[in-house]
Amino acid sequence: MRRVGRTELLLVEGGVPHYREMVILGREIARLVVREYGGDFLVERLADPFWLSCLSCVLGFEWNTSGQTTVTVMALKEALRDAGLGVFIAGGKGGLMRGTSNELRDSLRSMGREDLAPALLKASTLSCKVDNNAIQDSYNVYFHSVIVSESGASAIINQGMNVGVRTARRYQWLGADVVVEEPHTAISSEAREEVVLDLTSRDSRESRECILEVVRDSPPAAIQSDLAMVRNVLAGQTTLDEVPRTILSAPPHLKPPKKLDEETLRMAKEHAESFESLLLCGRVGPSTIRGLAYISELVYGARASWRDPARFAYAFGTKSGHPYPVNRRAMVEAAETLRQALEPSGSIASGLMLRRLEDFMSRLEV
Repeated sequence: MRRVGRTELLLVEGGVPHYREMVILGREIARLVVREYGGDFLVERLADPFWLSCLSCVLGFEWNTSGQTTVTVMALKEALRDAGLGVFIAGGKGGLMRGTSNELRDSLRSMGREDLAPALLKASTLSCKVDNNAIQDSYNVYFHSVIVSESGASAIINQGMNVGVRTARRYQWLGADVVVEEPHTAISSEAREEVVLDLTSRDSRESRECILEVVRDSPPAAIQSDLAMVRNVLAGQTTLDEVPRTILSAPPHLKPPKKLDEETLRMAKEHAESFESLLLCGRVGPSTIRGLAYISELVYGARASWRDPARFAYAFGTKSGHPYPVNRRAMVEAAETLRQALEPSGSIASGLMLRRLEDFMSRLEV
């Protein structure tokens, strides 16, 4: 598994008057994509942060609001449910997020692909642990969805919320093979000058290895003593050779914890075969990971990355009315046009039209 992108969005409230039209148009777009390129291609496109943003804008959402993720994915989930395309979406936010595992099992069973369950269930859990614990950027994951095709292609979309600055970030993954080091290949987000603990960075490889050694080889009392030393160093009561400037300028939410739970440390020792298994340990949360990262860097000299790993179009208007309100009739008419294009009588002409459009777009990209 690799994370293919991250998007930063504004938190917005309120209903979506054109939700039904989003479902209708989203279903026809999905049908067209699957017919031309297959279900795996649709899954891969939904894992692309830029493609999903463009789809959301076509369905009437602003390019920079949180509903771009939550509402668009849920509308598509409903659109795919009875479309017979061999692609489904599990999860959501709140209770739907907590029920992702059961929904995933049920959907795979109905598709006759129960063999995919172990890998996908692990990937589902690990992606949330990575986005919430291994990368600590002040965004807590509150939305989680898994997209799967009947042939086994999969994608995961997570979204985190920062209530303080009223923004959300979207993290997107492709595939079910577990990867922790630099799982993303693109990050679509406005650049921000802030300190972030990123243990997925290649620059954090030594830190991850040191964290495992500390957990495996040090008794909980010794780890607590190391953490106390870290806190003394940062308070100016003890000096080490060098304290990175990024650590000194870390925001309050990234300060080391006052103490680590010793029962958690004992349990972590049993799961420290790899950094992935440590993240998957039920009691190990962001505070434990952060404390161990501080110990690894300031006591043992294993540096971590403290850099934020971060790096659109209107078709039918937007929910907020900017730059203009959603034209709901136009959305339905567009859906009908796509539906007719899929009819057997129009398949040759529509196929030629789509291929010409694809050729034209490829020339523009060059």
